[in-house]
Amino acid sequence: MLSKDFQVSVGFSNLDLYIDKNYCPIIIVNEHGLIVRGNEGFFNMSGYSREDIINMPISRVADFPTTLVKGVQDYESYIKTANKLPFITLNQRDGRRLSCEYSIFKMSQPKQTYYLFMFHDTSDRQELNLLQQFTGTFMKDVNLGVILINTDFKLVDISDMACRVLGVEKDQVLNKLIDEVFHLVPREHQLFQRTILDGLVVRNHAISWMNNQERHELLMDSNLLKDHKGAVVGACVIFKDVSNLRSLEEQVQRSDRLAMIGQIAAGTAHEIRNPLTSIKGFLQVLKKTLLNKGMDKEHGFAEIMLTEIDRINELVSEFLLLSKPKNISYDMVDIPTVLREILPIINNVAILHDATIQYHAAIDLPKVVANNELLKQVCLNICKNGIEAMVEGGILTIIEKTDILEKLVSIEIHDTGPGIPSFLIDKIFDPFFTTKENGTGLGLSVCQRIIHDIGGSIRVSSKGFGTTFTISIPYSLS
Repeated sequence: MLSKDFQVSVGFSNLDLYIDKNYCPIIIVNEHGLIVRGNEGFFNMSGYSREDIINMPISRVADFPTTLVKGVQDYESYIKTANKLPFITLNQRDGRRLSCEYSIFKMSQPKQTYYLFMFHDTSDRQELNLLQQFTGTFMKDVNLGVILINTDFKLVDISDMACRVLGVEKDQVLNKLIDEVFHLVPREHQLFQRTILDGLVVRNHAISWMNNQERHELLMDSNLLKDHKGAVVGACVIFKDVSNLRSLEEQVQRSDRLAMIGQIAAGTAHEIRNPLTSIKGFLQVLKKTLLNKGMDKEHGFAEIMLTEIDRINELVSEFLLLSKPKNISYDMVDIPTVLREILPIINNVAILHDATIQYHAAIDLPKVVANNELLKQVCLNICKNGIEAMVEGGILTIIEKTDILEKLVSIEIHDTGPGIPSFLIDKIFDPFFTTKENGTGLGLSVCQRIIHDIGGSIRVSSKGFGTTFTISIPYSLS
């Protein structure tokens, strides 16, 4: 509001309506710098009464020059150059000082000139701007899911993290009914119900949410939002994604079981292998003797026993892998090189099952810290499982990827088999769990142990048709 003249040819009574109805604090000062009039807005802002300010110098109420003419000239010079209102410090009655913008209007009368001072308290505006900036930053950057709804059960605002987890686009869901936003989700599985507006407060409520076949474990809090009079104006829902914590907890429990089995294996494997070696040696001699004597039936029995002994030896070898192997060296490993070295073996297995291998290499894949041979073992095991799970004519796809944001190199191994039932998918890494007729249930446990030892992870997802294993290993550019 820039300065301009008020040409007034009548008394103050005609200004009463304007002054008293104006929410801005106003005082009128005569040409001697003495206050002659004020309104309720000024009294509320300053703490002074009507009697206090009459004939009080303006310089006592505000940090204004003692000479009124100079103060007005300074004001007019400032707004001409800065093109905005200047600030002044108002001295409140209780001794506090308030910084605010101000305007001056000249009022000319036949016998005397008066000046109308209008003060603009910017503290509320600054606080509002600060709150708006904080809210905008909070909703965009905070690692929490935040949803604001009004009393009509419409979505008023949603944080970026909530959009990612819930699988929605912010621009497409704002100001829409919650029922409309999540209309594809059965009512009993929705994030929250209308009862939240009735004061139903929840704390650390555990929810599983599926987004494009990716499951998120959420902990949700909710609360009502009320205005200064206590009336309900909406509700706020805040949730955090604890999927990684749940996964970490399961991994720790699984690792504990593996460690226990490994300790048993390390202590007993050699004791088992020694007598097995002797038994195998004597059986081979016996088998040859039976063959020479024409005892074909007994010779067949000996072959079966030798086959079973080999199976026991393989089981003992897997036991030993569960215990953290000693003397393992870790080097910078090039994953494409590892995969290309085992592709001929994978292709041979695929030919036996009439399957097809598709390999999608990535460009400039960073190297990772790992053991070359153990990494081959992991990839071979998972690829072999995928091929064996498919019916004839299936396709096994191997994809290399780089996640620059998380600094991870990933290998995705996808098969077109029947998939893994949801009630079994959480158990496949458990020791001794297997769906194969002759499986030991240790293959995936060993793979997970190997990857965990280098700081990586193995995740599995199945959509009811096809299964994808994702091996992720951290890398460093330094």
